[in-house]
Amino acid sequence: MNFRKQPSNLRGILLAMLLLGLSQNVISTGWLTTKPSVELQASKTLITYPCPPDWHSISHSCPSTKELQVGLTALTRNFSKQLVYVYTVTGGRVIGEGGNVTWDLNECGPGLYTATVEVQDNRKHRALSSVNVALRNCEDCVNSEPCSWIVVNCNDEVKAGSPITCKVVLGPVIWRAPPAYEWSARDSNGDASDRIGGRGTYISIRTDGLGGQTVFAKVKVKGLDPSCPDTAMSSTIVKP
Repeated sequence: MNFRKQPSNLRGILLAMLLLGLSQNVISTGWLTTKPSVELQASKTLITYPCPPDWHSISHSCPSTKELQVGLTALTRNFSKQLVYVYTVTGGRVIGEGGNVTWDLNECGPGLYTATVEVQDNRKHRALSSVNVALRNCEDCVNSEPCSWIVVNCNDEVKAGSPITCKVVLGPVIWRAPPAYEWSARDSNGDASDRIGGRGTYISIRTDGLGGQTVFAKVKVKGLDPSCPDTAMSSTIVKP
């Protein structure tokens, strides 16, 4: 078309119509549209198991019931019509269809699990998004059975210069980790912990210069339920 042969106002009208047609064609073909996207969100990303039967949480911070269902929401942008949602998970199963579903993790153990959604519309636009959910055990569960008893057995008496030997014995208890022992000793003159040799369930106490005194050995067991007694003591007579 030769615009130079047309009046100036007619050329302006024709140019505007041409530009309008081009812009509509660009929009209709999707050149100016933002790329479709999806964001997958989870109602919670960390789940803590309750304590096992006959156990309880020392801090009372762990849940009392097991809630292992997570709501998933797929937020879509710039898609056309007739959306199709396809979910895949690394554990458990997805219940429902569409942009809002439930992720059931009841058959899963502790670990990190991933849910992924793929969304496609009637123009074959596609987008993916994922979200992670961690399952973990309660960190401060202890056995709710009766408290363990603690007994320290030391020599009833020894001669001065002979070491006192002591042993700690614990009653039945389920341990999440091996217990630790903190020993101390004292005599008539005060603290005698520097005379202790050994560690763990067995120790010895030097008695040189302690003739005629009574030596007391004490142990504190670490790792028990704070509501349970954790110390025990025994005494030994040191003969001249």
